Amino acid sequence: MKEISALPLFAKVIELNSFAEAARQLNLPTTTVSRKIQQLEEQLGGKLINRSTRSLSLTELGQQVLPKAQLIADTVSELYHQAEDAADKPVGTLNITAPRALSQNLLATLFAEFQARYPSIRINLASSNRYQDMTKQSLDFAFRLGPLNDSSLVAMTLSPVKYVLAISSELAAQLPEISHPNQLTSLPCIRNHVEGYFLPWRFSDHNETIEISQAGSMTCDDFFVSKQLCLEGAGICYLPISMLYKELKENKLKLLLEPWVPQDKTMLLVYQDRTHLPQKSQLFIEFMREKRGLIHSFLSSKGYE
Repeated sequence: MKEISALPLFAKVIELNSFAEAARQLNLPTTTVSRKIQQLEEQLGGKLINRSTRSLSLTELGQQVLPKAQLIADTVSELYHQAEDAADKPVGTLNITAPRALSQNLLATLFAEFQARYPSIRINLASSNRYQDMTKQSLDFAFRLGPLNDSSLVAMTLSPVKYVLAISSELAAQLPEISHPNQLTSLPCIRNHVEGYFLPWRFSDHNETIEISQAGSMTCDDFFVSKQLCLEGAGICYLPISMLYKELKENKLKLLLEPWVPQDKTMLLVYQDRTHLPQKSQLFIEFMREKRGLIHSFLSSKGYE
């Protein structure tokens, strides 16, 4: 039915008992309203309105069509109101993935603040160290450690991430002084992996670059478990300093080879390159941009110092 859009016009004309007044309220020329009604009548195969110089009345067909036209008009009006409400009060769900350690240590607090500010926006957080395909998983955002390899995605830099090499004070007391990364090959080390891929231990100083590729005495896919193993004296760990502030301050852990550990990692907020992001996503981006100072303090050395 080509002229279905004329049904709300028909309902408005009958409501106001006037073509001219309906045209005025709808901000349309009277001739346009009249033409649309005539085209609707042609589509339906009969007159809807009996017109006279002073009044309007419904035909039998018009009486049959009017309830349906009013229903369509009410539905369209409701949709417009919902759109206006959404503009003033954004709604929807944000599907987000982030590493477990970052989710527990920082994002849980930030997300709680975001939802308190925008209670009509729900957050569905997948806290996982596994790589998530944003398209297949229908993700709005991903927190990832850069650099970004996928050029189809947009990345907002949040903060450098300071990684450190740490050892328990008890284990350090049992070992000789460690002054060079090559010594690590003969020492107990806790290596982290994600789905079998071992996170590299790279070191550089004075134009010398070294990569430790051996599996280590223990392997783990969870940073928190690696931290606890390190605290128990099971080996040396390589973790973000943000996870170790408390233990370093309490002298339960010590840092090793600080000048050798390159600080080349960056936390990114990644999302798909879309021309028109929904308001819920725009607000989330603005919120994370607002919190970049806090995130930087947490993920860099400032929080420890």
